[in-house]
Amino acid sequence: MHPTLLQDVLWISGPALQLVVAIMIIHRRLLKQIPIFWSYTVFHVLLAIGSYAASRVSYRTYFYVYWGAEIVDMVLILLVIQELFSHVFAMCGAIRSLGQILFRSAALMMIVFSVLLARTGHSSASTTPLVDRLISLERSVNVLEIGVLFVLFLACRILGIVWQRFAFGIAVGMGLTLSGEAIAAALRTFLGTAANQLYVWLEPMPCVLATGVWAYYAVSVDRKAEFSSSSPSPTQLAEWDRALEHFVWRS
Repeated sequence: MHPTLLQDVLWISGPALQLVVAIMIIHRRLLKQIPIFWSYTVFHVLLAIGSYAASRVSYRTYFYVYWGAEIVDMVLILLVIQELFSHVFAMCGAIRSLGQILFRSAALMMIVFSVLLARTGHSSASTTPLVDRLISLERSVNVLEIGVLFVLFLACRILGIVWQRFAFGIAVGMGLTLSGEAIAAALRTFLGTAANQLYVWLEPMPCVLATGVWAYYAVSVDRKAEFSSSSPSPTQLAEWDRALEHFVWRS
């Protein structure tokens, strides 16, 4: 089925807004503070161009470009969440170091699962079995990343940590993207090929909403106040950080 005009608008709007975000990050001189998120936005802009070119070659080429990029995207999203974690706990060295170890371990596990999945790929001409495995992997990883992002929001709420404005916008956008992709993947898994058309509609919509949020915060961000590490951390958080540092040192 050929895409409708509205579907074309949805697929084009996301990369276009991400291009705006990437440009505004450079303009606001925030690239050094959020290099991974900037790489994530540029990756999606380039992916849009690459996917269009691949679709003009053959379905098989588009299939491998799309799903290869999805696996890279899963890892990049986890790294973006790690970057947010590092900024939120910038004043707490022990907590930040432990979080980085946990995030990198999770990213490594995702890469291993992806490689194992590729090695057990289908041998027939049909791509349906492989697509089902990939969608199941995508759903599982999205749930994992949503859980990690939720824990980050919960920790900030409990500890009374105030988010920087753009960092909060990035986190909200990531939540929208992951939630939408998880719902679309779940429907595709449980309903099978009958949900293909629904998947085509649901998959880009949260991404467009997320890029809209990022574009808004990127345009309106105050560079001087953003990602500042001058504000002191809460006393209780500092005590936990010292306790964790002693525990790690003794270990």
